[in-house]
Amino acid sequence: MNRMGPIDWGASVARPSSLSAPFLMATGVLTGGDGAARPVAPPHSHPEPMLAWCYRGTVWVYLEDSIWRLAPGEGIWLPAHTPHTARHERDSVGCYTNVPDSALAEPLQKVRRVRVQRAVQEMLLHLGVNDMDPQLRVRIQGVLLDMLQEPVAEEPAEVNEIPVPGDERVRPLVEAVLASPGDGRTARDLFAQHGLHERTVLRVFVSDIGMSFGQWRTGVRMTMAARLLLAGTPVGAVGSKCGYHSTSAFSAAFKERFGVTPTQYASRARSEDAHRAYWR
Repeated sequence: MNRMGPIDWGASVARPSSLSAPFLMATGVLTGGDGAARPVAPPHSHPEPMLAWCYRGTVWVYLEDSIWRLAPGEGIWLPAHTPHTARHERDSVGCYTNVPDSALAEPLQKVRRVRVQRAVQEMLLHLGVNDMDPQLRVRIQGVLLDMLQEPVAEEPAEVNEIPVPGDERVRPLVEAVLASPGDGRTARDLFAQHGLHERTVLRVFVSDIGMSFGQWRTGVRMTMAARLLLAGTPVGAVGSKCGYHSTSAFSAAFKERFGVTPTQYASRARSEDAHRAYWR
C-alpha cells in the first residue's frame, strides 16, 4: 500500500461552479497514475452537489471523517460545499459529476451511497465527449438524474461508509486494513509492519472514533461481509474472505454485531426498504 502524505483539510479551497445553464450536469474523468500514492487533487469543495463514482478499478474518496472505497459501478453523493479529495489505484478511472441542487428531487443534506448502472455510466461518459443538440442533451441529463435517484433496495444504507481516525500516523495502517479486511495477521503484526506502538494505536482510535483498533477492524470486516452477502456470496465464502477460519465463528461474530444470522440478514435486507446500518 502506497503511503499518502497528510491531508491538510484546513487548506481546503472552494472551487467555482463547472455548470452552465441550461445544462443539468458536468462530468470530469480522472485516471490513476503510476501507483497513485497521493490524492488526485488537494482537498477542495464545490458549490453544487457532486456524484463521485468509479468506472474501473478502485477509487478511494476521502472526507474529513470517513473514507469511501468505490468499486466499478459504485458512487457516493456529496452535498454542496463538502471538502473532499480522492485517490485512484493504478489503472483506475474515477468520475465526478456535478449537478445543481435544483435538479434533484430532494435537497442533498448528507453523504449517501448510490449504484451507478452500467447504462448510466456509459451515457455520462458519452455526454462528456460528444456534441449534440442542447435540448436533447438536457433531456438526456434529466433522465439520467432520475435513474441515479432511484432507490437501491438491494443495498443496506451506509454499508460502505467507514469512520476513520484523523491522525495521519495511523493512515497507512487504516488503508492496509481497508484494502484487505480478511488479512489473517494479528494486530501486533500489523502495528509492527507500520512501525506503530500498540499504545499509540489504541490512544488514537479511542480518541478519534471512540473504539479500539480491534473493534474498528471487526466493523470493517462486518461491512464487507454485509455487502458480500447481499451480492449473493455463500456464507462460508464470506466468512473466509473476511478473515474467519470457520463458518460458525463468522456467523457468531456477525450475529453479535447485527442481531441476526448472516442468512437472516441477507433475506431481511432484500425484502425491506429500510436496512440496518452497522455504523451508528
